[in-house]
Amino acid sequence: MADLFRLDGKVAVVIGGGGGIGKALSLGLARQGAGVAIASRNLEKLQEVAKELAADAEVKTPVKAFKIDATDEESVKNAVKEIVAEFGTVDILVNSQGQNIKQPFESFPVSDWDLLFDNNVKGVMLCCREFGKVMLEKKSGKIINISSVAGDRGVPLAGNTGYCGSKAAVSNVTRMLAYEWATKGINVNAIGPSVIFTPMMKKALPPEVLAGATALHPMGRVAEPEELIGTCIYLASAASDYMTGQIVYVDGGRSCTA
Repeated sequence: MADLFRLDGKVAVVIGGGGGIGKALSLGLARQGAGVAIASRNLEKLQEVAKELAADAEVKTPVKAFKIDATDEESVKNAVKEIVAEFGTVDILVNSQGQNIKQPFESFPVSDWDLLFDNNVKGVMLCCREFGKVMLEKKSGKIINISSVAGDRGVPLAGNTGYCGSKAAVSNVTRMLAYEWATKGINVNAIGPSVIFTPMMKKALPPEVLAGATALHPMGRVAEPEELIGTCIYLASAASDYMTGQIVYVDGGRSCTA
């Protein structure tokens, strides 16, 4: 039997591929044999990341950078055209873009709220829709959205109402798109991590906040970005062909507690 988890001959697109999570997932997909297109707003940074990933000893496939503003319809459409022209198709889409804006709810600026939902929800919608058209045409594809355990329950850390709301939207868009495309050959699932200790997070989190976040997890620690790779590969591969509409919580046990 062929290795169910190999991705040889597949083309993966990772939106937000220059970020801590996106970079880790891009490397994991490339090591499993997929050609990888990484895409985000900052093309210069992406090109450096693409060079770094392509130089990895286990990567034998192309890794290339493309500019995209996932919140802009025309930018997404143009990125689809460029990536398909370069790689020939798209088999796997990973939506790892997003941000967290923390504000007390009673003073949450509407402009920040709109920015949060544009990046976390509208961007996912546009990328699923436009890259999904390529998959619909060939009746085959895997879509993996990065949601959060915060989309399932509240976070006992102040200022997260907007973030929790946006990730709940990502989770339910995932479920409903899975239902809508279930007979069209496209699997749509999401990964729901808890706190991921990305380089940006390491710089931003004060020690006392990190200690509070760590205490929420039964495993007694927060995760490294690389700990999402296995789940991503599973959802991208033939191993998950009968799985759709699921949010897989990779969260150190956070979702099994109140």
